Amino acid sequence: MAPMNLQIEPPEKKRKNMTSPPPPPPPPPSCPSFSLFPDEIFVNCLARISRMYYPTLSIISKSFRSLLSSTELYAARSHIGSTEQCLYVCLSDESYQSSQWFTLCINPNRTLTVSTIKKKKIRKPSENRGPIKTELSMPKCTRPSSAVRILDCRTHTWRDAPSMIVPRNHALTCFYDGKIYVMGGCGELEEPWAEVFETNTQTWEPLSDPGTEIRNIGSCTFYTIKEIKGKIFFWNPNRTYAYDTSQDNWESYAGSWESTTCLIDGGVEYYYIPKSACEIDGVWYFIDHGPFHFYLWAKDDADWEIIKGLYSLRQLYKRNGGSSRNTTKLVSCGGKLLLLWEGYMKHNPNNRKKIWCAGITLKTDDEGEVWGNVEWIDIVHSVPTQCELLHCLVVTV
Repeated sequence: MAPMNLQIEPPEKKRKNMTSPPPPPPPPPSCPSFSLFPDEIFVNCLARISRMYYPTLSIISKSFRSLLSSTELYAARSHIGSTEQCLYVCLSDESYQSSQWFTLCINPNRTLTVSTIKKKKIRKPSENRGPIKTELSMPKCTRPSSAVRILDCRTHTWRDAPSMIVPRNHALTCFYDGKIYVMGGCGELEEPWAEVFETNTQTWEPLSDPGTEIRNIGSCTFYTIKEIKGKIFFWNPNRTYAYDTSQDNWESYAGSWESTTCLIDGGVEYYYIPKSACEIDGVWYFIDHGPFHFYLWAKDDADWEIIKGLYSLRQLYKRNGGSSRNTTKLVSCGGKLLLLWEGYMKHNPNNRKKIWCAGITLKTDDEGEVWGNVEWIDIVHSVPTQCELLHCLVVTV
């Protein structure tokens, strides 16, 4: 008899253990990808956000980083009127082969202090090559040069500009109406003594001859240059000079800084403008400082008047090296005054000094007196003691 094949069913408990596990729960719905939206939407949104948030937004993705440095974004910011003024600072150090540029970066999460000035990695510029998309200055160097470099403040990248007509050293520079004016820094007989760079056409053009009086004065003796109502003014201790951009002619005003009066636009008087002066809404401001004093002054149409309400700032300034021979700069940025100065470090353990910065808002009371209020004050950088605070430029981007 053939054996019988018996199939014995397992107990119910075992059968349950051998069944397949239940399927996993469905994944949560995924968020829509940024790539699903056109760049135009993001550009329109980003253009309405302050640039102080851009460093944080840039870590989202590579596409965001690309948009944040695109020409389309800054064109949109200009179109909708959301441009901002940003401060750029030039520091010189004997250990540097060229000057170093920094931008002041305000941390949006801090209300009373300023984050460290952030250094941008840029190619090392050649000697006597200067900055900035809308302004140009010549760093200190040992020999004249016609080479020029321009910093694009949107992307913080350098590019070579066409060379100047004449090699220069320690030239005066001023940006006005889309043009860069460069004066002096060359020999007395060299032509042209002054030239202008048209940023739209990327070309240099000579200015008319200023005459022997201006030519015979070394450009190093001119300690400041400013544009006032279409004229480029520059001063030395004895006289005031001006170039009229609309008429292409030169003017000279007799007198020292105590007595010089410049007549502009049908008799409107502009007295001597100090080297540290800056302007906000038609009012000029400057700082007067020394070993035993520190004052901020304001001038509208009358005489210079002391800005009130800054006693605490004056004391802090004195205690932290501002009254020494260290450099102090005053600039207007975003409707406020920014005061920067080189201060010493206690005991100076590593041969370094501090760069201080204070933000000051201004208000005129019913009696016409100008009052200042310090919104924040902080150390924004530390540098070797041999480092020098050369330039402070404000750029609108």
